[in-house]
Amino acid sequence: MTYPFKFAGAPDPTLTLSPARAWGGLTACLARASPGRHTGVIAAEHRLAFYASGPVGTDCGAGGLTRRGLSTPGDFDFVPAGCLGFWEDDAAIDIISIRLAPELIDDTAEALGAPRGGVELAPRLGARDPVVSHVAHALRAELETPAHAGRLHADGLAAALAARLVQDFTKRPVAVRQTLSKPKLRRLIDYVEANLEANLSLAELAGVAGLSIPHLTALFRRTMGQSLHRYVVERRVTRARAVLLGGRASIAETALSVGFAHQSHLSRWMRRLLGVTPAQVVRG
Repeated sequence: MTYPFKFAGAPDPTLTLSPARAWGGLTACLARASPGRHTGVIAAEHRLAFYASGPVGTDCGAGGLTRRGLSTPGDFDFVPAGCLGFWEDDAAIDIISIRLAPELIDDTAEALGAPRGGVELAPRLGARDPVVSHVAHALRAELETPAHAGRLHADGLAAALAARLVQDFTKRPVAVRQTLSKPKLRRLIDYVEANLEANLSLAELAGVAGLSIPHLTALFRRTMGQSLHRYVVERRVTRARAVLLGGRASIAETALSVGFAHQSHLSRWMRRLLGVTPAQVVRG
């Protein structure tokens, strides 16, 4: 098969990295790779390279797999820990570079019902996945803004990506089991309701439920059909609407009183979930 590109073969390719940020076993940065052949190293962490620009002609390989073709925004390559990989692009490319600690994957696998250390991740080249795409774009937004996301949101991204890899990127499928018990779920929901204004973290909520973070995130999604972060945001929006309808506080005061970082943060989520702005709620 003939491809409509020619590899540059630059003798000294470069890789420019932005400052990295880390959340709960996940580290991410933005990278710009020049044309040419980039040879990786065997690393102790799992690595995911998400293409943020393109299309470009790509020749890559990892763990015995090879791929030659066009890479477009949204494609990604996944290289498990201990696996050697390489890639060569015919033009400069922007990448969201993500690394995951093996401990995060082991904890997540155990939470999903697999024996600890019994999950072997498989390399993937030129893959596409809606969950991976969502996490990558959310991480890019976090890396490009000086204002850090709330801890619950950031930790949730790491947990969601780890769960997706364990469920769909293993050499043998993992059978998911269990849901949250009714007492644990009630204890968790009551705690969230009583502390909506706080900067809640997954570690804090996992302690309330008496579970590990990966176990909590996996079982909560399986029980409630949504992430814990999404549930908390929905409860905050509902509480904010009630406060605004009661006329007891300004929009800015309401946002802070229910746990949003600022007024625009509340406005963005209220518009997304309810289809109206806080100002429209007040007027209505």
